[in-house]
Amino acid sequence: MIALTDIKGVGAATLAKFSELGINSTAGLALFLPTRYIDLGSPVRAAETESGQFSVLEGIVVGKTAPGKRGTRSFTVRLIDATEGKGGFKVTFFNQPYYHAAFKEGERYRFLGKTLPGEATLVNPVFEPADKLKNLNGVFTVYPLRGIIGQSLFKKLVREVLDSMRRDGDCPEEVLAALDSAHFPASSDEAEQGIKALAAFDAATAVDIYKRTVNRGDIRRKVFYNLPKDIILCFVSSLSVTPTPSQMRTFEEIYGDLTSASDMSRIVSGDVGSGKTLTAFFAAVCAAAAGHQCAVMAPTEILAAQHAEKFRPVAEKLGIPFALLTASTPKKEEEETLQKLASGELSVIFGTQSLLSKRVVFRDLSLAVIDEQHKFGVNERAELQNKGARDVLTLTATPIPRSLALTFYDDIAVSRVDRRSDAAPNIATKIVSDAKLADMLRFVAGRCKEGEQAFIVCPCIRDSEGYETLSLAGFEREHGEIFSDVPHAFIHGRLSGEEKENIMRDFSKGKIKLLIATSVVEVGVDTKASIMCVLAADRFGLASLHQLRGRIGRDGRASYCFLHTTSTTERACARLRAVCECADGAEVAERDFEMRGAGEILGTMQSGATLTPALGLPMTPGVLAAARSFDENERRRITSYFSSVFAPELYSAFAEKVVRVTLDS
Repeated sequence: MIALTDIKGVGAATLAKFSELGINSTAGLALFLPTRYIDLGSPVRAAETESGQFSVLEGIVVGKTAPGKRGTRSFTVRLIDATEGKGGFKVTFFNQPYYHAAFKEGERYRFLGKTLPGEATLVNPVFEPADKLKNLNGVFTVYPLRGIIGQSLFKKLVREVLDSMRRDGDCPEEVLAALDSAHFPASSDEAEQGIKALAAFDAATAVDIYKRTVNRGDIRRKVFYNLPKDIILCFVSSLSVTPTPSQMRTFEEIYGDLTSASDMSRIVSGDVGSGKTLTAFFAAVCAAAAGHQCAVMAPTEILAAQHAEKFRPVAEKLGIPFALLTASTPKKEEEETLQKLASGELSVIFGTQSLLSKRVVFRDLSLAVIDEQHKFGVNERAELQNKGARDVLTLTATPIPRSLALTFYDDIAVSRVDRRSDAAPNIATKIVSDAKLADMLRFVAGRCKEGEQAFIVCPCIRDSEGYETLSLAGFEREHGEIFSDVPHAFIHGRLSGEEKENIMRDFSKGKIKLLIATSVVEVGVDTKASIMCVLAADRFGLASLHQLRGRIGRDGRASYCFLHTTSTTERACARLRAVCECADGAEVAERDFEMRGAGEILGTMQSGATLTPALGLPMTPGVLAAARSFDENERRRITSYFSSVFAPELYSAFAEKVVRVTLDS
């Protein structure tokens, strides 16, 4: 495969721009997919345009101003919206007085450009007479370039890369065809089909890898658990709460797995606050009771410490030796813990990725519990298995649509833990229009000053097309003054692990009252936050919005979840209303599945965890065959799953990695 420097027109300056966009190879360039497809043949109503977004408008000239004689020599054209024969919009040209003569009153023109806030106004748009269209037909693709490089130049370079891949035979033709359709579609339908094809390859690879690394149900058991028949009652007697029926059912399923003839491979799925952790504790107790060791791995130090502290009363009542091991563990304590693990003195260990270190040696590790399984890669889970953990229990709060579970997981065992009936959160979920954004922010600032805690989630880290004021950087620039006297912090995936840990620790202790973040807000950590604001919520999957809502109201107090939107389309509003109407995660996932269908899988890519970040497998002929074999319903189910349960930026990162592996192979 050619290098970026081999592309005509790519020099040191362009390489630096690519690097700023996270593009470091030709495969990365090919997989930097558009975030929007604009049908140039279908102008929108001026009243439906969104501030800062590219829009196609068509209007009839009713007047124009004369170009100024100094400065920018600007002039403005006033038009009636031709799509509805009423209403209007303006077009302003700066430093282009020569276009003034092109506009004649009573004639119709089509425009492509960005709209300004307030009254629909386009600035320096591309335009053509409506009866002589040459370029404003077909589909216009919009990339999240943040102004770093021009859209036209970027498209030219992508075209050269795809042509080179085809000449050199570096990529399967099926994947190239899908990339062609995604980057250079002749119609909206072709763009959708290209994305569907990439999603099918993506999903086939994910399912293939997942089953190879997690599904061990066909492996005959070599580690046995001689468990007393009353182990469940013994465990329940150590608890300070009464388990729910679904928790009891899951205990029985775990017991059945561990005493069966095959290794355990089970996923425990449950809504936020449903009590999945208790099922993990039961599995750990089983391992200890059988004389084996159990490792419980969480994605953050705070969550690992939280689990260990909650396990303490159970361990003390049942006499189970356990410990916590993270990067922050003092050196002397760490050495003692390592020695006890190697000698078998410790039965249960809680930790983060530190448990994967070569220094961590177990005497008899048999069971691995992976919390928030989507936060870890295949290699990380496999590493615990290599240390001896043949039985694997994974926990996920990601809502899994019931209609998809069998398709995706097939013969992988899935347990569902339902939320306790008396633990329903007291959260009011409201949609906030862009016109009310400032009022919402002032309300949040006021509540924080009164001692409450809040989250504000932005769709991206840096400015991107149409979201110049809704990124973390833009938010601080435009709205920072409102929160100047509120203790607050910013958190996102590009911070170091230590920086994120420190911020989350201060937030959980109440030192920080407001956390402004991307969707990588740390999951699972108990906080006393009572307000969640999601900016541009229409860009998030419904399940992602439900996950974010689960960060608040965890102490039962009255809480507020505000879903801000810049969109006025009925489709976007209907999706957000579904979140307002549904409190149960499974119901949210089903509604999302029903409403989204396939195709809505793109978003601004940024750092963050993915389902399988360590994709070490090429797209084999078997995977290609599996992708081709998906019928339309299967593609819809699988595509909808990935596009809805992960935040858009996480999903696009996942898709990018999958196809990059394909290209590299």
